[in-house]
Amino acid sequence: MRFVLGGGVTKAEEDFWRVVRQVARERALPEVDFEIVSARLGDDAPLWGAVALAEMRMA
Repeated sequence: MRFVLGGGVTKAEEDFWRVVRQVARERALPEVDFEIVSARLGDDAPLWGAVALAEMRMA
């Protein structure tokens, strides 16, 4: 399982990501194997998601 975080948080330092991952593993989902990553598309991710959805519906 993968959680992708986007927006301004993608610019956070590695210390932030380390804490987020640790707290999520300990408190939110201790029994689930997962990773937390930053969105590669940055702030444009919602736009590209909308484009992909439109293309899928038109096909």
